[in-house]
Amino acid sequence: MRRFIFHICFLSSLLGLLLFAAVPVQGKQPKADSDAAVSQTLRAMEQSWLNAEKNHDAATFEKLVADDWIAITPDGKSQTKAERAAEIKSGHIDSATLGDMKVRVFGETAVVTGTDDEITTTDDKKSSDHFAWTDVFVKRNGKWLAVASQTAQIK
Repeated sequence: MRRFIFHICFLSSLLGLLLFAAVPVQGKQPKADSDAAVSQTLRAMEQSWLNAEKNHDAATFEKLVADDWIAITPDGKSQTKAERAAEIKSGHIDSATLGDMKVRVFGETAVVTGTDDEITTTDDKKSSDHFAWTDVFVKRNGKWLAVASQTAQIK
């Protein structure tokens, strides 16, 4: 009899454990409306950023990124906001087009991944390149700013 009760208790515990494991964990779901609005805002910011690059408009670029923004360039070097602004002013980009973008929102932080195609001229030599990039944005004092970026050239 004891053995029977032990098996019943064991099986009941096992069944309870299996049922508990089968129930999906209900995490905090993001608000679809606010995520969609943030996504739209960040996509527009990415387009403004690309336009700033094309138009050699460092002032617009500087409004989109935080003072402590840091980037990893396609050649693996780090670049500050001031260094990138100077590069934008010198202007080697003749044209650029954004490709697909994906925006993922995590509260006051968002990650944007995407691609772009650029035509540049350096030392009278034209070049056409395809890039993939990641930008990390943080909402500071009610305003979205890029805080980190990484770009890779796709060959």
